[in-house]
Amino acid sequence: MEIDKTVKYISKLAKQLKNEDSFKSNVMSKLKSDLEGSINFRLENITNEQNDQATYADLFQVNDAAEVLLNNSVFSTDGSTLEADRDLPIEFAAINIGYVNINYGDDPKAEFDSALSFYPDPKIQEIDSRVLSDVNSMSALRHVMEMEYLVDKMETFKTDSIKLGFVDGNFYPNFALSHINNNSLKQLLVKRLKAVTERIISLAKDNTYIISYNSSPKSVHITSKMDTKISSDFRDSEIFTELLEDNQRSAVFNETSDDTDEKSLNPISFVYLKNSYEIAKVEFIKNTINKDAMDKIHSLVLSQVQKGNGYPKILIESHEQAVISQSDRKSISVLTERELNANNLKYTTTQKYQSKQSRNI
Repeated sequence: MEIDKTVKYISKLAKQLKNEDSFKSNVMSKLKSDLEGSINFRLENITNEQNDQATYADLFQVNDAAEVLLNNSVFSTDGSTLEADRDLPIEFAAINIGYVNINYGDDPKAEFDSALSFYPDPKIQEIDSRVLSDVNSMSALRHVMEMEYLVDKMETFKTDSIKLGFVDGNFYPNFALSHINNNSLKQLLVKRLKAVTERIISLAKDNTYIISYNSSPKSVHITSKMDTKISSDFRDSEIFTELLEDNQRSAVFNETSDDTDEKSLNPISFVYLKNSYEIAKVEFIKNTINKDAMDKIHSLVLSQVQKGNGYPKILIESHEQAVISQSDRKSISVLTERELNANNLKYTTTQKYQSKQSRNI
């Protein structure tokens, strides 16, 4: 690789970023006064917590963190995918879901678990060999499985204290779903999402809540609806960095989507929360969390962020449970070769793969 050429290119990008930061700093320095000057400006397709049309006035509504409850239980799942290897004569993929529950207070304890699934699965006809190599299909499937496993665990957990489940990233796998070309698989995943969200709604009636936590989100739900003189090329997180103090959260917002798949699912509400490290977006099913519950959840999220030194501790732990390491992947490859040989099946990889293993010059 040409190092000099690479350095020049990166240097150019850095200078461009510096100019953009200078422009943004200038806009941000007068953000509040500009917003106050158009306080009744409508944020199209955005409603507030009362389901009224959201305006700039809602951007100024902030909430401080309450005191953390002594007794609480937090839960999380995360997933890791073993992609199908086209260099192997048998094609399969695997998804490993990691789960963690941590209880704080009078009865401190923790539970760690994981669940491994292989595909193709004869019980699920929609997941065939074409799906195994499609990144978006496998990503959406993994997300749905994470939610289902989380709900399975939380439904059976008995305690009188508040229970809070964390999903990593967005609540729904909207991007991955929108890029799935296999309609039968998409319909299956949407059906499973609908089923699991109904269970989440039922859990909320029993002091049991599930949210998603998106670290430093690139979302433009709000800024894309603002006056371009104020919000041009800005992300929501940049706006709320200026409007929120550390440990505060924004008002609740809801966005009306034109996406067919999203419209068929239970609508999502979201808030932005500023901790001492970053802005995060917290999503949840609309009308499942009232203000009193959100006050408690707000403090629990901040507590988890502090325990994780910037990122929720429970999400860090579930990721560790889920990860399929490089050594795991290598072991599976060796195991596959061994089983093929044991069955007197000739094991050959592609010539491209073999050329990478032994180069001849």
